[in-house]
Parts: sequence; C-alpha cells; structure tokens
Amino acid sequence: MYRIYSALIEIVAAAVFIIPIWCIYNKLYFRSWKITILYMVFGFYLTAVLALVGFPSIMSLKVELMVNIIPFVYMINDFSNACLNVLLFVPFGFFLPVLWKEFRNIKKVFMAGFAMTSFIEIAQIFTGRTTDIDDIITNIAGTLVGYLIAYWFTSIFTRRIVENSKKNDFYIICASVALIMFFLQPFISSLLWEMVL
Repeated sequence: MYRIYSALIEIVAAAVFIIPIWCIYNKLYFRSWKITILYMVFGFYLTAVLALVGFPSIMSLKVELMVNIIPFVYMINDFSNACLNVLLFVPFGFFLPVLWKEFRNIKKVFMAGFAMTSFIEIAQIFTGRTTDIDDIITNIAGTLVGYLIAYWFTSIFTRRIVENSKKNDFYIICASVALIMFFLQPFISSLLWEMVL
C-alpha cells in the first residue's frame, strides 16, 4: 500500500510539470486536444512506472553495480513480484498500438518493450537497486500481453485507434517523462513529502 501511496505523490509532483509542458506541446506540435489528453494519460502511466521501479533522480544518485544475469532463479522464489512486473507493463503494450499505428506490429511492440525495460534496468544502476534479467523478461511478457489485449479489443486495429498521431510523439513523451522524473519532479516531490509527513 505504501508503494501505491508513494507513486501517487510522485505522479502529482510530475503532473506539476507534465500538464503545462503538454499544453505547450499541444500548441506547438500535437495540435489536437484529444491527442494531447491521451498522451497525457500515457505520460502519467510512464510516470507511475518510473516511480514504482525506483527511477534515479538528480537528488538521489548512487552508483552500485548489482546485476542478476541468471534468468528465472529469483522469479520462482518471488512469484508475486514477477506477476506484478507483468501487470505493470500490460498498459504499455496496450497503449502503443492504440495510440500509434506504427506499433500495430508485434515485433515493434516487442522491441519497444525491450528498449523501455532495458532503459529502466540500466537506470537502476544509479539507484543502488539490482539490475535483473527477470525484470526484463516479465516486463516484456507484460508488454506482449497488453498488445494482445489491444489486438483483441480493436479486432484488426480499425476501431478505437487514435488517428493523426506520429511515432515521434512517442519518443517526445518518453524523453520528456524521463527528464522530468530525473531533473524536476524530485524537488516538488520532496516538498509534498514534507507536507504530508
């Protein structure tokens, strides 16, 4: 329960920056409030993921190389955590093909899931947490489950798909969320924690 409460505080802290930045993006680049709001939801989801996995921030960097490259050993011992990792990435696999037509191919969704989870695991070197091959496996599995759910819900991706979205928007959103979470959000987050404690 504490992790969920903590993630909510981190999302609120990030929202202070995401909402105005996305409004600027809407004026300059997205040019559609419908798309901007959907992108904002995706941005908040990414914020929650980074908050839950312990993404590093400029205020709490510490390099400690702990790596597990042996698959499935710890996954079996901590099965509930493995299931939570799968669930955490199901929305990622769902959002990609629904928001961007370029991700209506399972190979591209797989590659995006692999890139995202690898980025997170490499970033964890700077948090003192273990970089774990099991997390990469479970996160990719969650991404593929999300893709299959999107495929099932949208039949052959002809309905309920966002039109006029560009693949570059995906990269802008991911880079923006990572930069906000690393540089800006920690300052607001520390203020919020002081207010609630």
